[in-house]
Amino acid sequence: MNRTIVLAAKLYEHQSETRLMFYCCIPEVKEGYMALNVGQGRADYGFWSGLRKVVGILHRTYRSCGMQLAVSKSALSLHGLADKDQVSGLLNEFASYAQITCDPYTERLDLLNDISIVDQIQPGVLKGYPLEVITAAQLNPPVIVKEKAKKYDYYNELAMPDEGVVLDFETTSPIVEYAKIIEISALKFRNGQVIDRYQTLVNPKSKLPKQIRELTGITAEDVADKPTSFQAVKQLNKFLAGTPVLVGHNVQYDYRVLKAMCDRANIRVWTGKLLCTIKQARQLKLPIESYDLSTLCELYGIQNERPHRAWADTKATFELMKCIYQSHLV
Repeated sequence: MNRTIVLAAKLYEHQSETRLMFYCCIPEVKEGYMALNVGQGRADYGFWSGLRKVVGILHRTYRSCGMQLAVSKSALSLHGLADKDQVSGLLNEFASYAQITCDPYTERLDLLNDISIVDQIQPGVLKGYPLEVITAAQLNPPVIVKEKAKKYDYYNELAMPDEGVVLDFETTSPIVEYAKIIEISALKFRNGQVIDRYQTLVNPKSKLPKQIRELTGITAEDVADKPTSFQAVKQLNKFLAGTPVLVGHNVQYDYRVLKAMCDRANIRVWTGKLLCTIKQARQLKLPIESYDLSTLCELYGIQNERPHRAWADTKATFELMKCIYQSHLV
């Protein structure tokens, strides 16, 4: 029976450098972690070049094994030019290949990234770490000084906020610096009830990537006569005025997109507290491997009419938030 390799990978950025953290398990051979500093340049290209390097190393010796790749769907949607095609070709030459969720490895890879920063891994270097290093770091986390650290003011009350807005952007990239908005949805609530909404498709003034078209179903024809991102964000900013709490599933991403667009349009960005339903759900230690929206909706019996469309996702996130707080465990 063929062995199956598990390779988990996650993308990070630090001081303009792209970093990839890996967990790798080759049954009966070795198990451990690797940190790669890809260096400066576009993070999306760096992700695929770094993944090609590690997959290539495994391919040379273990292509007779199966391969399970644990990488987020958003990372797999990144542009990659030739490196992306090469990774696809290498993966398909293993005895078998499957994609699995990265969620079970996320916290350890986050810790590994902090360790790699403390260790000052230089660009181009791939460094291995035994399991014991991560175990020790869990007990005594590394202390790093993050200049210009991105500080978010999170909502941390025991009860669900009385009022706020659930926000979701559909964009062309999971990397904020390259993301262009193609759809916005904002759902305003008060005392557990929806009281208003703002929703629009957005013309990004650029070609929609194939992966995004396939994921969302949004086409160039759909957005051709829609507002530009600047026009739409100005309207969104008016809608958000006075809102005390901004809610989202991975709300940090949505807030960063909002801030980036406001900065480019030279308009004042919304300020208030952030509530992330992923962070809240993780605190419950639920018996699931993935904390993506579809998995959590299935767990709580929430119907998401059109996953990866902004209005449907905001409604589902709103219902998810209510379920989490109704559990009385957060």
